[in-house]
Amino acid sequence: MPHPHLIVLRTAATVVLSCLVGQAGWAAAFLGQDPGYRRFHEVGAWVTIAAAVVTAFVYVALRSSAGAVNVALAVLVAVGTLVQYALAASGSVAAHIFVGVLLAMLGTALTSWTYRHRMPEDTLRVPR
Repeated sequence: MPHPHLIVLRTAATVVLSCLVGQAGWAAAFLGQDPGYRRFHEVGAWVTIAAAVVTAFVYVALRSSAGAVNVALAVLVAVGTLVQYALAASGSVAAHIFVGVLLAMLGTALTSWTYRHRMPEDTLRVPR
């Protein structure tokens, strides 16, 4: 069984990646000439932002277990979701789609790095 910190980190990364993939799906649905899905994409944006920000806080809180690369990726995903919201609000559709692809790649990297991550030796010791 993995260390409890890894279970929390992996769960958080998986939730964020699921939200990002879901957002891509809703976007594809309404860009495919069915505007009814736009509202789902708008609501999903708030869910994704919340998940990304919570995940970033989890990674920062567990930074000694997560490692610097994973913490940086988690923070970048959270910042990216906020940039996505700003781009959508400003009507910059092309930039919004481009950054969305980059954000999906960051979320995939975060999940992949987290699942391959091993706990540092000093975090495995039990204090006496």
